[in-house]
Amino acid sequence: MLENRSFDHMLGYLSLDETAGKLPVDGLRSDESWKASYTNVVGGRQYPIKKISGAQEIRHDPPHGRETIDRQINTAPAGPGPPKMGGFVETYLKAHPKAPDPGLVMGYYDAKDVPSYDFLARNFCVCDRWFTSLPLGTQANRLMAMAGESLVVDNVTGLPSQKLVYDWLEERNVSWRVYVSGGYAPFFIMMRRWSLRVVKSLGLGNGPFRRFSKFRDNWKNAAEMPSVIFIEPEYADAPMSDPNDDHPPAPIFKGQDFLREIYGIITSNPARWQKTLMIVTYDEHGGFFDHVPPPALPTTIGDVTLATMGPRVPALLVSPHVGEGQVFSEPLDHTSFLELLAERFGSGGAYSPAVAARQASLGRIRNALLEEARTGKAPSMPPKPPRVGPAMRTVARPTAPDTPNAAGVDAIMRDLAKEHPELINQPGWEEMRAYLETNEPPVPEHRDNLGDADDL
Repeated sequence: MLENRSFDHMLGYLSLDETAGKLPVDGLRSDESWKASYTNVVGGRQYPIKKISGAQEIRHDPPHGRETIDRQINTAPAGPGPPKMGGFVETYLKAHPKAPDPGLVMGYYDAKDVPSYDFLARNFCVCDRWFTSLPLGTQANRLMAMAGESLVVDNVTGLPSQKLVYDWLEERNVSWRVYVSGGYAPFFIMMRRWSLRVVKSLGLGNGPFRRFSKFRDNWKNAAEMPSVIFIEPEYADAPMSDPNDDHPPAPIFKGQDFLREIYGIITSNPARWQKTLMIVTYDEHGGFFDHVPPPALPTTIGDVTLATMGPRVPALLVSPHVGEGQVFSEPLDHTSFLELLAERFGSGGAYSPAVAARQASLGRIRNALLEEARTGKAPSMPPKPPRVGPAMRTVARPTAPDTPNAAGVDAIMRDLAKEHPELINQPGWEEMRAYLETNEPPVPEHRDNLGDADDL
């Protein structure tokens, strides 16, 4: 699960007439009148759908909090067609009035900029109706993906304790593991009841949390691999990060390279690959344009009732158990993954009452799978394309992160460094030790209600 990009922004190009070998996804259209109908209008100026390049840096993170997403969804574009999905530039300008190119949020990439996705889409399956579970930001949607429900609406510093999919799997004696990219830690280190186990596991090199650097050898050589594997990127919204999660301002080429590496690993062991399904998606749309209004699916969190799901995000099923160039259009959301686990490992029971309640409005990932798996050697990705220009620049590592996610990790790690110095002194935590020694505890920035709390 990567960060903060919409379906049309990353995969919408697949349906354009000018795309060689276009796929029948519900994406963008070459019809100029169709494009014009979704033009955003702010202050009398028009902002149309446009092609952008991966070399264009999106230095200002588009807002994607609760009120912001409501405006993005429910503001009418230029028309005369759809009455919704027209508020993207308005909210971007309100959060970043001096942004040099507000129209970037209406932009889309093509195969040249997302070569790994282009390869995976043409050789495997695109899900073109995968919506975020909630019209909210990062924390709520990641909790929906990993718990089936969320106790938070807006981002907070430190996640409340909830039962996660890790607990569900352990209760059923299903093996699992998390591989963590870079020198950072997984998302749920911010949940205090998991933090010590995460640090122990990563520091000692055993247990369910492992460095991604170990994934290749484990996949190729280990006698057994767990039944369920989570691979986490290195997050842009974090202390001491070198991100590959696609969260602006991280350049998208790093996420493409990360997926290329993962695909190369999982296809390197033919016997294991034959039994594998990899699901790739995003936590939320990140404030970028998408043309499909989210379906109605009321969800109540505390005293807040949300009427719909959130906007569409890119989603791919990568496996010999899906067709070549397949497009799957049943409506899905992040809890569809949990439903798949329940079908595979739940002995006929539902994942949870909360997840079961959503399923009447959703399709099933299992319906995308072939009755008989494809055989033969896995297709090979073309060579990695050369890259030049601004997109090659690594995002500078923050010295005083001021977001709830970063501050939450900071607080957890400072507590653990005091309580268990022997763990933080283990190999693999060198960067974190240096960070803690050279930075004061951050104070989270409180954004207005147009910005999500994880917008730097």
